[in-house]
This record gives sequence, structure tokens and C-alpha cells, in this order.
Amino acid sequence: MASSSPHSSPDGRGFLTTPPHSSASPSPSLSLSFSSLLGGGSANNSSSGPLSPNNAASPSHLSVVASLIAQSFAPRIAVFASDDANEFARDMGFDSLLELLRPFGDKVKGPVVVRDSQGITSTLEDFGIRFVSSNFAAKAMFAASLPQQGTGSGPSSSSQSTPTSSPTKTRARSNSKAAQMAAQASACFDIYDLDRVLSLYLAQSPRFFSPTTSFSPAAMHDAIYHRCLKRLLATPPISAHETFAHPVASVIAISSRNPQPIETLSMLYKTGNDTPVPNYMSKDYLRYYILIHDEDHSEIEKSIALFERMKRHFGLHCHMIRMHSSKVELNATEEPIQAVPHSEWISAAEEVELLQNTERKERYIRAEDASNLQAFVREMTVQSLIPFMERCVNTWNDQIASSRRGLTGRFFSASRRFLGTNSRAAGAGASAGASGNYDPVTSSYGFMTAEAQMRKLADYAVMLRDWRLAQSTYDILRKDFLNDKAWKYHAGAQEMAATSLILSGTPLSSKTRMETLEPMLDSATYSYTSRCNQPTYALRTILMASELLRSRGGGAADDAARWLMKAISEKLMGNLAHALIIERVSACYAIRRGMGSQGWGSRRRKAAFWQLVAAKEWIGLDKKPHALECLEEAGECAYYGLPWTEVPGSLMYELRESAQSMVMYDSGKD
Repeated sequence: MASSSPHSSPDGRGFLTTPPHSSASPSPSLSLSFSSLLGGGSANNSSSGPLSPNNAASPSHLSVVASLIAQSFAPRIAVFASDDANEFARDMGFDSLLELLRPFGDKVKGPVVVRDSQGITSTLEDFGIRFVSSNFAAKAMFAASLPQQGTGSGPSSSSQSTPTSSPTKTRARSNSKAAQMAAQASACFDIYDLDRVLSLYLAQSPRFFSPTTSFSPAAMHDAIYHRCLKRLLATPPISAHETFAHPVASVIAISSRNPQPIETLSMLYKTGNDTPVPNYMSKDYLRYYILIHDEDHSEIEKSIALFERMKRHFGLHCHMIRMHSSKVELNATEEPIQAVPHSEWISAAEEVELLQNTERKERYIRAEDASNLQAFVREMTVQSLIPFMERCVNTWNDQIASSRRGLTGRFFSASRRFLGTNSRAAGAGASAGASGNYDPVTSSYGFMTAEAQMRKLADYAVMLRDWRLAQSTYDILRKDFLNDKAWKYHAGAQEMAATSLILSGTPLSSKTRMETLEPMLDSATYSYTSRCNQPTYALRTILMASELLRSRGGGAADDAARWLMKAISEKLMGNLAHALIIERVSACYAIRRGMGSQGWGSRRRKAAFWQLVAAKEWIGLDKKPHALECLEEAGECAYYGLPWTEVPGSLMYELRESAQSMVMYDSGKD
């Protein structure tokens, strides 16, 4: 697939016609009216105050977007729970201990202080962790056992049709199916599930997103779009090319009901340590031990004595949580209780199941138990997890990354390229500058190689919000991965280098965007789609970068719109997400208001045009209310009062007539 620059003008007819996939294949009914959100930028946003002279988005909007993306890269904590600990959680009304812990990891209570590589401290108010299942190793081994994608420079063979007339071709068909399974297992998210959850979002009332306040159309659109983006980023698969889904620590849990507590903790440790994992994963992560004391059926003195034994056997990374095991029902107790919502960072498939389950009940626990769980999460994060990650970052930075920076590092890189070129000229067949650490069979680096450890260093820096260290490390890695022709690694390094550059607060002049940012994004999306057959990662790259650029306002918002056009033209998303992103293009243009009484420099006509494009998409998807909202917003942006909009045959007239006739037809049926 050829890579087209996002600055190239798209075919107008191509955007105005419904793509073949939206009409040919059946899809879930998704009513994504982000029109009222996108186009509402001209009239409805005026209440939020004037923009800065450079047309930048408000600081609050920038912080919301940056916080959302930063939180998506939170550290993962694997939960190894004994049978009695899971039984304790079931008595409280939860399926497992993991389900009980997950909501409390979304946001650590209170400020969290982290220290960057320069020794400068910063306070984070939105730091969180993600509790994940202990079967991560089995999932990783299953994905590693499937055929690897993207080892060559061309498209995957899974897209080629094969006849079934011979055993050889039958085996080829089986290989193609295996390749399709591998592509699905390694996808960043499920496109179909994302469309399904979008459909359910649009079927909800506005109170689903804001129970206490009334949203303007633009704010409503932002809420739905950001919620959709959160689902896209929530649960990335375990992959070789990035370590965000690899566990940073594990929680090993028992309850006071356990008859052999120390032996059970040792067995759970051994289970996690002896479980086979792919060669690119390391088991050198933090172990944290917890004892759950049952206030209803256990004696506190015995639990305290057991906790002291745990600290003597396993060290200081231990915690005792005091909780009641009896289930709490609403209005059934006089004690203060607290609702326990589901985690905000669940996958799209999980949220579809929750929204479709009309019989699900609110879950409650005692306020005292909730406070103890919050204290546990905070103590583990502040006293154990963050110091552990900071030590790892300092060690890897001093021992590996520092030698690659500065003048010495440049000489090292130059010698690699020179020696690699000589070896190739001598007939060795090696790539220029290749390190030899990359295994093309498994498409991965071993976890002990310098490249893998530097990638982990950069990922830990992202988790700790040290954007400058992350960006400088990714910048080194992307060159190494290019030399080794490790295309997925190279695409991931380019993606995160661009994201870290924007999040670091570096001023993004037009020259910086054109000469630095754009080549990184273009290289990442091209490698993901054409070399690795990973369109979902390409879409993640574009959506993160475009949303961060839109937050910067000015010319960066125009660049955000162009990158979204690239995602649209390459059809990287499902039907409803396709229409949603078209409306987001309008939002990128609508954020520029212009200067003076005439609004010089605004993009209101472009915003209105893309609302018309979105209206046509909604009509093609049989979503007439959303089409009418898009037309209404287009009129408010630019077209109200213009005589040509009432002339039969004009685009706006025909779209309005089509949408209104569909509404009248549905009313007649009712």
C-alpha cells in the first residue's frame, strides 16, 4: 500500500460517497451523531470564553486530552489470587478479587510525586494503575505461537485468496487462516466491538455521560469521542514491539481464611515465576504480597501475627487489607456504603456486555472497606511501585542509554553503519548497521538485548510522564530498528516519539511539525499498514496525534484534520467510526475562530463542508437524526441565509430533503 501524504488533497467525490463497506456488509446500528458536537464549535463554544491570539485550545481542554492519553499508558499489575481470596470477593458480590480491585486502580487517591531522570519532582493528580489477569502469560504464548505478521516488506499473504484444488493449496489456505488469527490476536483493538459500543453510546441519553450537568452539543461530542478513544486505548494486547501491556508488578493475594498462608503465597509466586512466557518478555517485575483480613469471621490478632510472618519471609512489599466479607445491599444496612462502579478502562467488548445487560445491579461495599482499598492502592503505588520503576529507569539510563547519547553515541552509530556496509559488501548478507540482536523468525528482540531494555526504559518513562527522556530514547531506538529492519518496532518507536514530543510541551512551530513530527507519523502509519499489516495500530497513531495536535490549536489543528483525512482515505476504521471521524475533521477546523470582527483565519467554511460530508455518511447508514444535526450545524457554521442552499439540486438541499423524507417515513410507520 502506497503511503500518501496527509497534505495531499483528497478526492471530493470519494469522501461524499458512502464507502463500499458501509453498504455492502451488514453492520450494527450505530447512531454516532457527533455532528452536534463537531459543528457546534462556532456558536455553542462561545460561552466558554475567547481563545488565545494563536487560536489555541483552552488549557483545560489540552490537559483533558493529555491526561486521557497519559492515563492509557498506566502500569499494569497482574493479580495472582488464591482460591480463598477469590471466594472472599465472591462473598462481597464480585466475580473475583481482580474485579474488586480494578475500579480502585483507575485513579490513585491523592497526589502522586514522581522524579524524572534529572532528579526533578513533579506531582501527578491523575496517576493510575491497571490491575490485569494473571493469565497474561498464556495469552502472550498463544499470540507468539501464531504466524508472525509484518516480517517482510509487502502485504500479508493472509489477504490473498487461495483455491482448494490441491493439498498444497489446502495447506496454503490453512496458513492463511492462521495468519488471520495472528492478525486478530495482535490487533490493538477490535474494530467491530468499537462500532458496537459506539452504537450503544448514541442510543443513551445525555445523562449517561453527564448525570448532573447539561452538555452543549460540542461538549457532548467531545465526551462521546473521548470515551470512544478511551475504549480504543484501554486494553492493548501483549506485544513484542512495546511493553505497555507487560506487567510492571504483580499482586500475590491470600485471605485470613487460608489454612496454609505462607505455603500458598510461595506457591503463587512459583506459579507466576515458572509460567512460560515468550522470549521478549521479562519476569523481573515487582512482587507485592497482600493479606485480606476478614473482619466478620477472623481474629485480628491472628491476622497481625500472620502479617508479621509475611514481612519476615517476603520483605517489606506487603500490605494487610481489613474488609468485611458479608455482601452489602442498598437500604439494608445503617453503615455508610459506597457504590463500586466498573473500571473506566475496560475494553469495548466488556462495555458492550455491560450496556446490553439490563439486569445488572449496582454493587456496593462499606465505605470503610472502600477507604481501606484506596489506602492499599496508594501505599503500593507510592511506596513500592514508583520507586521500583524509578530505579529501573535510572539503571537502564545510566548503563545502556547514556552511552548512546552525545558524541560517543554518534561515533558508535556511525561505526555500526560503516561496519554493516562493509560486511554486506563482503557478501555477508547482513543489513547495513544491523545489530544481530533481532530475530526475524519470531520478529522480536530477546528481553535481555540492549534494544529491548531501551524500549522498556522509554515505555517506563512514558508511564512516569518523563516525556523528554522518553522522546530522546525513542529517537535513538527508531534508528536502530530501521537498521535492523524490525518494522513493527520501528513503527512503534516512531509513533511514541511523536506522541512524547507533543506531550513534552515543546513549541510546535510549522517548521517543527513539517520537518520532525510529520515524517515520524508518516513513517509509523506506513510501516504499520504496509509492512506489518496492523491497521489498528496505524489508527491509534493517527487518533492520538490528531487529538493532541487539535489541542494545540492554530496550524496544528489544521494538521490534525489532515491526519484524520488520511485515516478516512485509507479506511482504517468501521462504518460508524468512519462517520464519527469525519465529524471530528469538522471539529478540528471549527476550533479555529479567526481574528477580528470578520474572523480572519477561521476555518468555518471547511468545518461546515465536513459537516455536509458527515451528513451524507449518516444518510447512507440510515441515521437520519444525526444527519439532520450535521446539516443544522453546517448551517450555523456558514450556510444559513445563503440563497443557493434552498435551490433544488444543491448538495445541502438534497441532503436535507433526503434526511427529512426518511424521518417522515419512519413516523408514518409508527
